[in-house]
Amino acid sequence: MDKAVLFKLVWRGWFVGVTVLFVPLLLVAVIISPETPPEMKYGILMVPFIAAAQGALVGGLVLLGVTIWPIKR
Repeated sequence: MDKAVLFKLVWRGWFVGVTVLFVPLLLVAVIISPETPPEMKYGILMVPFIAAAQGALVGGLVLLGVTIWPIKR
């Protein structure tokens, strides 16, 4: 498997997974809490950016692992 394709798959999976999991959780927390701190509202907007950065880190770690221990077919 091409490493660029593998990186894209890992990055996209991480990004979508984190975004789909944490945006609704934060929205529910904002709606339920009586006094929402402004940081929590900003956190909802920051989730996609944080997920993208984490996806790049995780994708890079996966590629490092595949480089050290190649995939056998």
